[in-house]
Amino acid sequence: MSIVDDVLADPTLADEYAKLNPIQQTIFNWQLKWRRQAHDHQIEPPGDWWSIWLLLAGRGAGKTRTAAEQVGWWAWSYPETRWLVSAPTSADVRGTCFEGDSGLCSIIPEQLIQEYNKALHELVLVNGSLIKGIPASEPSRFRGPQFHGAWCDELAAWDYLQEAWDQIMFSVRLPLGNLGNKILCTTTPQPKDLIVELVGRDGDDVVVTTASTYSNLANLSKSFQKQILQYE
Repeated sequence: MSIVDDVLADPTLADEYAKLNPIQQTIFNWQLKWRRQAHDHQIEPPGDWWSIWLLLAGRGAGKTRTAAEQVGWWAWSYPETRWLVSAPTSADVRGTCFEGDSGLCSIIPEQLIQEYNKALHELVLVNGSLIKGIPASEPSRFRGPQFHGAWCDELAAWDYLQEAWDQIMFSVRLPLGNLGNKILCTTTPQPKDLIVELVGRDGDDVVVTTASTYSNLANLSKSFQKQILQYE
């Protein structure tokens, strides 16, 4: 029995579910599945006071899945908005953030996707929202475009870290309703100056969440578990 079938075993919930249109049912299924699977460190921090969520976590802790789920949900929740996705290289943007096993194209239901242009790193949803990928290895490409929010993947591994970050800060400037802009940074911990600065702003405009590889170990392959436990 699937997660949805399990929930809909309740006659009252099943009746309410039947009243939803196909798109609403798809959204319900998507979010129910994620909420049932997600660990505490993968859930968006509460409140609207923060503008940057910094997720510092080890390899295999579910950083990519967390970010793809969150950015996909933001893009759906706010129609006709624009979202930036950046990673160390163009190959990382495409191969990890968009087309990876835990990437945007894998976790956003296909019924909600209008078009995916792999050459341009652009994903358009049926509600008019755009998710655009730009590699951090080309900081000048952040000049011009403007966005409501962003996902910065493996931030500590960017070659032109401060330059790219500064340009993104200028690019993420479109108003998001009554909220401030939202930026999600996922990275393995490294003592880079920018990372240290963001950690120091925890509780101000930044929320810092930490997790280890072991936090998500049950969802990783048996062979990976065996290998990683050798280093314990």
